[in-house]
Amino acid sequence: MRPPAVGDVAVLDVVVTGAMTVDFDRLGPVHPVYATYSMAKHFEEAGRVLLLRHLEPGEAAVGTAVSVEHLAPAWPGDRVRVTATCTAVEGNRITCACRAEDAAGRELGRGTTGQAVLAEEVLAARLTRPPG
Repeated sequence: MRPPAVGDVAVLDVVVTGAMTVDFDRLGPVHPVYATYSMAKHFEEAGRVLLLRHLEPGEAAVGTAVSVEHLAPAWPGDRVRVTATCTAVEGNRITCACRAEDAAGRELGRGTTGQAVLAEEVLAARLTRPPG
């Protein structure tokens, strides 16, 4: 990995869809707004966008941590900008601070993500289901 610099930024723009609203497997639809778990997914995706441009051939990345503080709602059709900023690089691990805001700049959420860089074959071996 060519390590990202602390302060490097990646941006992910999304439009909230019905599929991104709160709808639990057992409980069904709960709230017709941008779900915390969708925000977490977008935080991870933005952090991955930042990291991918630093991977070298034969390397892969995997998420290791995510935290989200959901501060305000967004509704289907709303535009959300997710920003991931590299805050730490320690060996093969990077940490990003993430922020989600709506088109007016209102903060919807904040949090962090962690990722680890591994050799592709090491990651493939770890992701292979054991027999039985």
